[in-house]
Amino acid sequence: MNKNTFIEILKEKQKIQQLETAELKPIIEKYPYFQPARALYLKGLKNQDSFKYNNELKVTAAYTTDRTILFEFITSKDFNNTKEEIHQQITSKI
Repeated sequence: MNKNTFIEILKEKQKIQQLETAELKPIIEKYPYFQPARALYLKGLKNQDSFKYNNELKVTAAYTTDRTILFEFITSKDFNNTKEEIHQQITSKI
């Protein structure tokens, strides 16, 4: 996967299909702490209803510094919130 393809996937998060997911796997194997690649890989598995999703969710959560953002990214259809907006939403519910 080249840099431009990765950036395009970051912009169009819902377009992660089987090919893009397969191309992301070697990236996270080489760079395990690269959180955007891990999150996109996880989103791709979710889009495909893959049996690997539950196990990869545990691994990705372990590598993620802020799990609220990961949760929002994985569960939302349109992820445009910033970290501050998510924090405000969470604290307003408490």
